[in-house]
Amino acid sequence: MTDTRERDILVASNEYAYVQDLTKGDIVLYVGPTKISLSNTERLVDYQHGRFVPIRAEEGAAVAMLCAATSSQYIVLENPPKDPNVKPTKGNNSAVDLLMGRKVVVPGPASFPLWPGQRARVVDGHALREDEYLVVRVYDDEAAERSEPIGTEIVVRGTDTSFYIPTTGLEVLLGKGSYVHKARRLRKGSGLHLRVVKSFEATTRDGTAIPPGSYAAGQDIFLEEGEGFFFPTASIEIVGEVAAIPLGEREGVYVRDIATGRITTVTGPINYLPDPTRVQIIARSLDDARCDLYNVAHDRDLVRALSVYVPSGFAVLVTAKDQRKVMRGPQTCVLDYDEDLEVLELSTGKPKSSEHTLRTCFLQTDGNKVSDVLRLKTADHNEIEVTVSYRVSFVGLEHAERWFNVTDYVGLLCDHAGSLLRAAVHASSIEAFYQNSTEILRMAILGEKREGEPRPGRHFEENGMWIYDVEVLDVRILDPEVQVLIGGAQRDAIVADVMRRQELLRLENERLKEQVRRAICDEQAQTMASERERVEKKRAVDLATAESAAAVAAVADGSRMAAREREQDLERKMLEARVSAFRDQMGALAPELIATLKTLGHQTLAMELSKNASPLAILGGESVTDVVERLLGALPLGASSSVGALVKAKNGTREQEGGKTGR
Repeated sequence: MTDTRERDILVASNEYAYVQDLTKGDIVLYVGPTKISLSNTERLVDYQHGRFVPIRAEEGAAVAMLCAATSSQYIVLENPPKDPNVKPTKGNNSAVDLLMGRKVVVPGPASFPLWPGQRARVVDGHALREDEYLVVRVYDDEAAERSEPIGTEIVVRGTDTSFYIPTTGLEVLLGKGSYVHKARRLRKGSGLHLRVVKSFEATTRDGTAIPPGSYAAGQDIFLEEGEGFFFPTASIEIVGEVAAIPLGEREGVYVRDIATGRITTVTGPINYLPDPTRVQIIARSLDDARCDLYNVAHDRDLVRALSVYVPSGFAVLVTAKDQRKVMRGPQTCVLDYDEDLEVLELSTGKPKSSEHTLRTCFLQTDGNKVSDVLRLKTADHNEIEVTVSYRVSFVGLEHAERWFNVTDYVGLLCDHAGSLLRAAVHASSIEAFYQNSTEILRMAILGEKREGEPRPGRHFEENGMWIYDVEVLDVRILDPEVQVLIGGAQRDAIVADVMRRQELLRLENERLKEQVRRAICDEQAQTMASERERVEKKRAVDLATAESAAAVAAVADGSRMAAREREQDLERKMLEARVSAFRDQMGALAPELIATLKTLGHQTLAMELSKNASPLAILGGESVTDVVERLLGALPLGASSSVGALVKAKNGTREQEGGKTGR
């Protein structure tokens, strides 16, 4: 079989390799740049997990890069050489003695190969902000030149240095995936639980926010409501951060005092910050049965105190070793750690029995309703079955604790009320009871009804219970024959009552019709009276209007007549004035003018008479002169003779002219 392995290996200037002599077992270090020519008695090896293992050149792991670090890095070198001055040279180098189990820190920049048996780890330098820190452990106190013993942890704060590279003897501890740790921030609503791991004296110059004083190892410290950052020290470790517990209205937590063991309840509204060095938050668990009784969720937050909501109209009795108090709803009751609720066991079923009880912590104090079925016997030995419903309240707030004196108040109520009902029914016959069963039963429990006042009800001194109403739901006769007889009599009574009601209804209808008719007549009469009154009022208004108009017209006519009389009087006076003036003027004229005017007037008159009297003379067969004289003789004219003479003269002239014309 031919060996095809490559025998010549090239090592670059930044590489190195290990070769083992198979005859002696020696390991030779080859540092590049060089070439390795392997003989048949040599092989390439690698240092893995604390031992040298052979490798093949073609696998790529035969040659390794030099261990190098920049100026911001450092190298943790394990098993350094005994002679710190020995340095590997280019080519082959025989193995040197190593300080096995030791390690040194080589800060960068640095680059070197590893001697056979050495291991190295390149770590980035640690950059720190002000709220960050490193935990450095002393692993070699002599190399570190420190007085702290091996294993001591030192905190390097970001407030002291922004970049850190450890020296030999110190190693930076790796935290959760990182060397750098965040400082704990001190803020409102939170605190830090610290523990002293080494006794120390705290001063104000430490800058650790720890109050000045002496602290012993194992002592716990609690920092609360602070500001800034807290860095752990070699003497203090952080146990944990404590957050405030927000408590709303009617919420709380149970707190145990570590020194005394006393448990108190802290209720809200508050942001409660517990001091773990003095107190401890404890939980109170309940079994499923108690959860159901208290009406709380099975998966409630156990850190919170037990709170029970009491609905409106209900009450609970809170009990402890030395106290009893009643809480009435609606409200939320926060129970102390040693407090519980009183449990009632109420009879159930119809008729009520204590064989199967209802367990509850909530007592209904107002509007409680309890139903029961009773078998009673009348005076004539007839059995009946009665279904009743009692309305119950609990009174007397000043002594509310006695409400819970009787665990089974339902049993007490039904037993006592049943005894009263049996006595009342036993004193009555079946017929009398059936006719007035409700009143008999109610009076037996609630008392006699008084005018204008409610029934007094039934009070129980044992627990302040008060029956204020009884509702009879059903009354049933157990003997079928008696039930048939009573039913027939009842039907007859019902028929008679129905007929009576029908007659009354008919009477009422007729009465209503007559009332309607009378009402219609009354309304019509009122309407006519109103119309008559309206007409009379209108007539009076018209008469008054006419009288007013007449008065106005009379006044107007009088005014017009007076004005006309004044105008006539004025015209008369003016005419008289003109006549007087004319008379004066005429009196001033000469008598000759008057005579002349008279003559001219007479002439004019004579001419007109002659002209107009000729037809009369012809018709009468008389002369014109005769007609004129007769006319003038009938007139009161003083100068009729002269006028007549003139007329005759005129007529004679005309006759002559006529004769001439005729000829």
